[in-house]
Amino acid sequence: MRRLGILLIVLAVLSGCFAVCGASAPTAVPETVVLPQPAEGWQDSYLAFMENNYDIFSALWPDGLGGVGFIDLDLDGTPEMVAFDQGASAALGAQIFDLINGQVYCVSSTLDSAAGAFDSTYLSPVHVCTSFFESFRLSRTAAGWCFWVDSSNSTEQTAWDEIVRFDSVGGVLTPVSVCYRYLEFDQDSGLVVAENYTAGGSPADAAGYQGAANVYQEALDAGYEAKGMFCWNDMDRYSAGHDGLMTMVKDALTAYSSIMDTVTLASPAA
Repeated sequence: MRRLGILLIVLAVLSGCFAVCGASAPTAVPETVVLPQPAEGWQDSYLAFMENNYDIFSALWPDGLGGVGFIDLDLDGTPEMVAFDQGASAALGAQIFDLINGQVYCVSSTLDSAAGAFDSTYLSPVHVCTSFFESFRLSRTAAGWCFWVDSSNSTEQTAWDEIVRFDSVGGVLTPVSVCYRYLEFDQDSGLVVAENYTAGGSPADAAGYQGAANVYQEALDAGYEAKGMFCWNDMDRYSAGHDGLMTMVKDALTAYSSIMDTVTLASPAA
């Protein structure tokens, strides 16, 4: 593996963005860091996992996966694999897999059945519902750099929205619920008839929810855009079935763009 290079960028000074909810400006966060080199053979590990577990994938998603891509969500140098299920593009379910001690584990899934289908040792109760790989944003917050996503979905009578931050706990990618909002509507009038909020896992009001969300929504975005492959971009090449799935994974590996080829990070551990 070639050594990861660092491209220096000038980080803008935010004058008050991090004053939201008492958060102070991240003056203690250094402007550069070298991420660890990726685990040796990480591409082959994901390919072997997909090949060896194709029967599970075909059973859980008989119509095929909607998309596959790779993102270093926990900033440890080795990318995680994100696989979207099929469904409406406005609210796709994301299944996230991490390479841990040489083995691939499912760490987050919108499917309850994933807990029985995959090894659930590291499976988190926090799941992600989002549209595209670009929805995963790399931002500089008061606590340092991190990936986060605005996870949301809705029906005719309900809507929910959750800011999810991605941490690393013991070398394992760990999604964390920053804040959560759940609304119920009257079907005739469209008015909100019930609402529920949390912030940091504890009950909150609307202001508490929005204050926690602002820390991420108003943070300095690094401009990194993850790359991936979606089946609807080439239905013939990525048709449902073994060959289509494996081709999609291989193409996604080819399209992968390292964070360190794009931006200079501030240390997330600072």
